[in-house]
Amino acid sequence: MNKQYDINEIRQLEYELSKNPYDTDLMNKLAIGYLSCSDANGYSKVDDLFEKAYKIKPSIKTANNYAYQIITDWFGYEEGIKILQPFINKEPKSFMPYNLIAYAYLMSKDYAKAKFYYEKAMTLSQTELVEINHNLAVCENQLNNHQNALTLYEKSITIKDKENLSKYNKALTHIELNQTSEIDQIVREIKKSEAYKSPSATVSNIDLAQLYYINRNFKKAYELLIENPNIYLQAFPELSYLLLKFNKSKFDEIANEEIENIKSMIVDLNNPTDEEYNDYSEQERIAEIKKLHNEIETIKTLKQKLINPPDLKPSKLYQTMFLDCLFYDCKIHGTQFDD
Repeated sequence: MNKQYDINEIRQLEYELSKNPYDTDLMNKLAIGYLSCSDANGYSKVDDLFEKAYKIKPSIKTANNYAYQIITDWFGYEEGIKILQPFINKEPKSFMPYNLIAYAYLMSKDYAKAKFYYEKAMTLSQTELVEINHNLAVCENQLNNHQNALTLYEKSITIKDKENLSKYNKALTHIELNQTSEIDQIVREIKKSEAYKSPSATVSNIDLAQLYYINRNFKKAYELLIENPNIYLQAFPELSYLLLKFNKSKFDEIANEEIENIKSMIVDLNNPTDEEYNDYSEQERIAEIKKLHNEIETIKTLKQKLINPPDLKPSKLYQTMFLDCLFYDCKIHGTQFDD
């Protein structure tokens, strides 16, 4: 189901809301409509509409929709939990609020609570949802229940693993379980997928390089990395180590390029004609320039710090799956009107 709002429907909803300014169901419909109809130019009003509906009529529906917007659009996990938890305690009948709060706890690294609510969502959902299976598996990994996680990833793959997230996490789980003979086959499956070939691939050559790095197969890790070595050296010390080990000239090239980019940023910060010059106070400008100079020194001394391979744990690499639509009364996705 994918019934988009058009501009005429949006204008009709705006008119109805002007006549019924405290109708929270209309606020909800209009907010979702603004999210889907760019012609309405109403995106800036979305947060206010969800918040107003919640404050006028606090309920599972209004709390869920307001929290969903905060969690998915602003990454406000703690705030979303604070809004939603009192209504979760009233035991809603739909899986959606449980799925939402589980995701917020997962992203807040409270894996035990996330697991509890994902299991609740799973019992209430009428169909097996890949995001619930996958993210519950991540919880199991982080709680060191790797065999449970492996079973869940296998189920996720059979449901729909279009971005290769479950395959990738499954490979990491095999490493945790010392079942490394599985890795090559999983990597081959990922590499032949259409999702991997996309320039915006969720699981890219960088991720696969990290996978082999953790498995201490540095040569294969480097071969994957060099397919597209578009990395920021300070952010990926393990991959910087591979470049330094197998391709010192490429390491030097990237390091010099990063230093020149930072120097250019410093010049811009000191340029009164730059369009972002007035975004900084003098004190902020001094602090930012000092930070950038420190980054240059860090890059210059990086070689000395990469004599030995940096440590990298699988727990740092497990990828979560983003939420599908969990708004109540979403015409576009055909979700239920209320709880």
